[in-house]
Amino acid sequence: MKVSLRKYRVLEIAEAKGFSSLKDLSGELGLHPTALSQLMSNKTNFTKETLEKLLTVLDCELGDIVEAVKEKDLPNS
Repeated sequence: MKVSLRKYRVLEIAEAKGFSSLKDLSGELGLHPTALSQLMSNKTNFTKETLEKLLTVLDCELGDIVEAVKEKDLPNS
């Protein structure tokens, strides 16, 4: 199993919380916009601290923004 961010759900929640761009969200999280973009594209792993910040800033639950995907269901597997 691989845990990945649900990009479009994160974007929905962020927009509902008043963030107009990933740059705004990255600033609130203390991340470089490129780092957040890589996280959103699941090109890099997130740390526990980053995940906790994201949950706090978006005021949401873990299941709202992450999903477990079986390796065989991933593209290019």
